[in-house]
Amino acid sequence: GFPAGISRMFPRWRVGKTTIGDRDVTIVQGSAPGLLPANLYFDDESGLLVRVVRWNQTSVGPVPTELNYGDYRAVAGIKMPFTWTITQTYMQATIKLAEVAANVPVDASRFTKPR
Repeated sequence: GFPAGISRMFPRWRVGKTTIGDRDVTIVQGSAPGLLPANLYFDDESGLLVRVVRWNQTSVGPVPTELNYGDYRAVAGIKMPFTWTITQTYMQATIKLAEVAANVPVDASRFTKPR
């Protein structure tokens, strides 16, 4: 799965530079035969992932999905984005997390099949 299997999914990589807003970013594009590419944008100053653009093949041609990440905060020593904005051709949604916790026990009953 993504991101653990990204190097198997996309064996070829190219690197470029651009800006997002007033921030310099490095673009890392993964590609593979038969798949549309994926672009990952990393902030040059922080090194954090700020955008992912993936394309999906549809009956009307390739359609992008853009995910923008922001409001990074430390959670158990790891920087996590608390704001995600997802943009597709037909919609835009923003997810704002109030709290993220690592290794929180989850009661097994939460995984039972609903009635």
